[in-house]
Amino acid sequence: MSKHLKIALVDDDIPNTEILRDFLIRNGYSHVDKYHDGESFLESIDRFDERAVVLDFDLSGGGELNGLEVLEALKERSPQTHVIFYSGQDSLEVAVESLKNGADDYIVKSNAAFALVKTSLDKVYDLQVLRLSEKRNQRISWALALGWLVTLVGVAIFVAN
Repeated sequence: MSKHLKIALVDDDIPNTEILRDFLIRNGYSHVDKYHDGESFLESIDRFDERAVVLDFDLSGGGELNGLEVLEALKERSPQTHVIFYSGQDSLEVAVESLKNGADDYIVKSNAAFALVKTSLDKVYDLQVLRLSEKRNQRISWALALGWLVTLVGVAIFVAN
């Protein structure tokens, strides 16, 4: 089953990004883009709707911005976007700072990291499905209410004549 969640991987570690992308595709995520620096990623965010971002902290091999700077710019432009930090920085300070600035999760690169990233993305996907279902239910409720209103107006006109 294909999961329709747009995912951006932002990491200057090209081999690791390729392996993570392949892992996510094998696990049902069909739309996974790769960016090797924060600047090119930030240029692309206006082209997409809701998405999830897996973001490295140390992007020194790819551009001028670090992960926290990318997070801040992203949340300014697209506050609904979910961000999962996926970093080699095993630092409590960096983790706390990223969560304070709007990251949904902080995962340290390790042997279990891919599974943890997938679990975090599964939660984001479930939230997206729930939101879409909620919007659909609201549209149905409004349609039913409008139908009742039209019926009442029709009955009132019929009775008045």
